[in-house]
Amino acid sequence: MSDSHLLGRLTGGPFWQLVRPVMGPDEEAVHFAQLRCAQGTEEMSGVLFLTTTQLIWRTIDPRKPEGAAYEVALGDVLGVEQPARTAAFHAFRIVTEDDGLPVDTYFFPQHRTDVDKLLCREMYDAVHGGWTEHRTMRFSA
Repeated sequence: MSDSHLLGRLTGGPFWQLVRPVMGPDEEAVHFAQLRCAQGTEEMSGVLFLTTTQLIWRTIDPRKPEGAAYEVALGDVLGVEQPARTAAFHAFRIVTEDDGLPVDTYFFPQHRTDVDKLLCREMYDAVHGGWTEHRTMRFSA
């Protein structure tokens, strides 16, 4: 992997343009990572964005030309964790709710390289930190 490719993945480039339309005027970009996402029986590649108030997913997978997208407010996230049973995959889980039922969404590195594993870990750290901070502010108010 060339340094220029790594630099482009770390600094963002045009990826944030995918989500600027759904970001609020005072909302700030925090972090993003190219990941694989598994929810139920579906698995796809895309980009997970973390802002100061929400998580945003955009699919960039040629197997899903129709695309897939969703936004979830940090206040609607029930949990962010790295389950022990998925540790070998360097995955993390985000739990949300749909019609009163929990929905698990797993995020994995796109490739089995050390760089992708590190980027996934950094995204987990950013999401967990942002979610924890948001919960702390919500419950202390």
